[in-house]
Amino acid sequence: MSSFLIPATTACCEQTIKNSQFIGFIAPAPSAEAAHEFIAKIKLQYPDARHVCWAFIAGKPKQTTLVSCSDDGEPAGTAGKPMLNVLLHSELGEVVAVVVRYFGGIKLGTGGLARAYSSSVTRTIQQTPTCLKIAMQALQITAPYALEDAVRRCLTDWKCQILKVEYLPELQINGLCPISVQTQVQQALGELGRGQVLVEFLSE
Repeated sequence: MSSFLIPATTACCEQTIKNSQFIGFIAPAPSAEAAHEFIAKIKLQYPDARHVCWAFIAGKPKQTTLVSCSDDGEPAGTAGKPMLNVLLHSELGEVVAVVVRYFGGIKLGTGGLARAYSSSVTRTIQQTPTCLKIAMQALQITAPYALEDAVRRCLTDWKCQILKVEYLPELQINGLCPISVQTQVQQALGELGRGQVLVEFLSE
């Protein structure tokens, strides 16, 4: 997956179901740490809420390795998992969902709770502005000093990011390359240096 949608900003959506108030939030979560920071922030904003349930995907869409969820005192499986399922079936990555619930005195039952939490996430996603994140691969380039300007131009043309330049016995550039153009970048730099430019893509 060379690019994917992420939340551009935080979105909020409220609904009332059988007197219970559900306040849904969707926010960017580039890491698990960022997700937990946002969850903690919402808990501070709503200290009197009966439940603050959450779920997040801290990686690419549908990726199941960087995910977590919590029912926060609701019956097991009625909040966090339904919320996470909505996120996993959306096109969003690097996303955290939080739903604050104020109990209204009428029990919803396990099925009703699952539907309420999942619909809160769905409704909030529908109101969330998104932007495209380009997946990048780390690379390291070694080249003669005489080719520095040409190498920099080539990287700029292919939308690569230069992170660090070191002036060692040879020029060494560390940066990020869009995964979708790795082959083209390697070919362009190879032709540019006629074998003098070494390009190495680094593992994540």
